[in-house]
Amino acid sequence: MGLNETGLSLLQFFQGLAVIAAAIAFAIGGFYFIFGGDRGRSKAVGWLVGGAIGLIIVMGAFTLAEMVDQNIKF
Repeated sequence: MGLNETGLSLLQFFQGLAVIAAAIAFAIGGFYFIFGGDRGRSKAVGWLVGGAIGLIIVMGAFTLAEMVDQNIKF
């Protein structure tokens, strides 16, 4: 197993953790949105936006790593 495969497997592992963390962030944001009232809605936006941005960053990193692995051979 080479360095590229190790890097991709690590990214896959962290991608799985990021999906779980984003699901938890969405659940917390939804809880604040439903039960928080006016102050909870402002907290919910932070949780929802943070979860979405984190998920986009991790998915983008994995896509970039796959693209580099397919196009550049060492």
